[in-house]
Amino acid sequence: MNDLVLLSYDYPPNDGGISRLAAAFSSGLAADGVAVEVCTLGGNATSEGLPRPELATVELPRSRIWREFALLRYLLSRPKNIRIITTVWNPEATLAWLLGRRNLYVLAHGNEVMPYPQGMTFRLKAWLRKKVLASARCVICNSRYTEHLVSSIAVDATTAVVNPGVDTAHFNVELTQDEARARLGLPQNKRLLLSVSRIDDYKGHDVVLDALVALTEEQRRQLHYVVAGKGGHLKALQRRASELGLEASISWLGFVADESLPLLYKAADLFVLCTREDKALRGVEGFGMVFLEAQAAGLAVVGTRAGGIPDAVREGRGGWLIDQDDSLAFGKHLETLLNRPEQVNEQGRLGQERARTECGWRQYTQNLLDVLEKY
Repeated sequence: MNDLVLLSYDYPPNDGGISRLAAAFSSGLAADGVAVEVCTLGGNATSEGLPRPELATVELPRSRIWREFALLRYLLSRPKNIRIITTVWNPEATLAWLLGRRNLYVLAHGNEVMPYPQGMTFRLKAWLRKKVLASARCVICNSRYTEHLVSSIAVDATTAVVNPGVDTAHFNVELTQDEARARLGLPQNKRLLLSVSRIDDYKGHDVVLDALVALTEEQRRQLHYVVAGKGGHLKALQRRASELGLEASISWLGFVADESLPLLYKAADLFVLCTREDKALRGVEGFGMVFLEAQAAGLAVVGTRAGGIPDAVREGRGGWLIDQDDSLAFGKHLETLLNRPEQVNEQGRLGQERARTECGWRQYTQNLLDVLEKY
């Protein structure tokens, strides 16, 4: 395979999902003998976050105007036939397209390929997105849902689905559940529900609240809901919890660093994220990396049949799916957790086995190599 360039403004020390994905597959490709050069924004040596892989790296200015000029200069300095992977379609893939680079592979994640609202500005952006995606050798989608979105907005685009991977070793900790809870200061004598995500309205935390308040008082006393994350909807969600009388049943952890997530998953009994597809706000879970992380840690999960979550959660092999906004269905799973916890634990075991054998970064890298060789 020819040398490869990765263009990604979202890259360590950033600690988001795209950054983690870019770092994992670029390192994996390099380990397989592919000469990878990364072009990204200059990193802040004092900032906390993920460590940058030890790969050949070209850093661009962080200033929004100057970085685009620097990226154009960088692309002009590289051979025209070099393979380029971009982690999003804009601006990285757009600039490559404007320079006539057609040896281009674009990753698609979900939200960024949802339909735009009406209006002239969005009409122009939709036209540009369609052109860029159609020009790529392949648009590599993180789920079947995302592939459907890409095909609906750029019918001429060549697509493939490669589900993301997970670092299974990172999420496997040796501590017991009681030890993990003690370190985090979480209740020892409760069944713990856990959500890890940015707190936006479409993430569906309210569905969990509705399910909890529908339980009997005795059932609620046996449960505790742990919410990790921050976001613009946090205060509204906390007000809702207070109005429902659930203050004593919830711990609000705020942002949890990547290195602490394995401990948090270990402390919990059931992971839940009831994300809904909100077309008006262009909110969706294109895949749902947190579901894969939780399963890698041996934690059973409940998600919704929305977006790409069905690619991340295989019913009966790590957890269950419910229809979006169906708090009654989620309530049934809470009753299972309380009355038949061994069934929940078995799903955790099955999910961990699936993550280990089918969803590691090694598998992702091999699937990505197959796509690069095919197209």
